[in-house]
Amino acid sequence: KKAKQILADAGLKNISFTAKPGETIALVGHTGSGKSSIINILMRFYEFERGDILIDGVSIRHYPLEELRTKMGLVLQDPFLFYGTIRDNIALHNKELSMKEVKEAAAFVQAHTFIEKLEDEYQHKVVERGSTFSSGQRQLIAFARTIAGNPKILVLDEATANIDTETEEAIGAALEKMRRDRTTIAIAHRLSTIQDADQILVLHQGEIVERGTHQELLGQKGLYHKMYLLQNGSSEKLEDVVG
Repeated sequence: KKAKQILADAGLKNISFTAKPGETIALVGHTGSGKSSIINILMRFYEFERGDILIDGVSIRHYPLEELRTKMGLVLQDPFLFYGTIRDNIALHNKELSMKEVKEAAAFVQAHTFIEKLEDEYQHKVVERGSTFSSGQRQLIAFARTIAGNPKILVLDEATANIDTETEEAIGAALEKMRRDRTTIAIAHRLSTIQDADQILVLHQGEIVERGTHQELLGQKGLYHKMYLLQNGSSEKLEDVVG
């Protein structure tokens, strides 16, 4: 879906970009640069006063929230799992979703492999926040939850930030499959996870200061280039370089 953003709220200034169907747009920048504000406004977690966000030429203000949340699947850095079963957490108590569809969603994101090894499999009890699972397993369940809703637009908010090495490969493969044929807007700290993005937007103090592909931005020798060098050899903190 086409999503054009012209935002001027929540500390954002002159933000404008277009995501074409099937493209991946990555948002990078240090803490406080405006990445999360864009996601929060896009998901209508809070409203904006100026500018507009269009999906298929229609303002998101004109979509009922339920329809908007159906069109967009959000995956957070630290997904919340609630008390219940794994099936409950994937289906979100959607009674129209069959067990077959729940399993298909889990298999799609590589979660089925570890779920089938659990006692009671999809009926396995989940304690609040899913504390008995590893960070990667929690994220795979969250991926399955998102895919079960079949969103047209995928919104990833640092989805690979806290994963464990045990499931890192599965997470990477799942994300690649999830992004296929979907418009994706992704916040990323680790630049290695978004090098194949169609467009990377570099934010600083609420503004887009650079935009382009990974190779184009490296060639500009600007802020993105500094971030890349930092993550590939420097022990300094990102904020010390770009703050």
